[in-house]
Amino acid sequence: MTYISYNRLAADWLQDEACPVAPELVIEIISPGQTFGDMAEKATDYLKSGVLRVWVVDTKARTITVFAPASLPITYRHHQVINDDLLSELEITPNAIFQRAGLNS
Repeated sequence: MTYISYNRLAADWLQDEACPVAPELVIEIISPGQTFGDMAEKATDYLKSGVLRVWVVDTKARTITVFAPASLPITYRHHQVINDDLLSELEITPNAIFQRAGLNS
């Protein structure tokens, strides 16, 4: 999943072509057969291409790890509120995300 704000891409952009800007946020879910290491490498590639945040969701560990340029990844668990100046109005926890997705523990 990706998120691109209207600050990066105008709301009236309706071209039938590849998006000309990198998204602010990419969310990746670790699938069976993938490792956290695989996803961390992919997150690094996204950051190198201009993505501002990458969330790696681990449904088994019930964690969300946030990758950002020029900082170490931060892993959020349980009831920790995900704090990010990129999405300053967002107040959500991993538990809330997993519950909304029907992945109750």
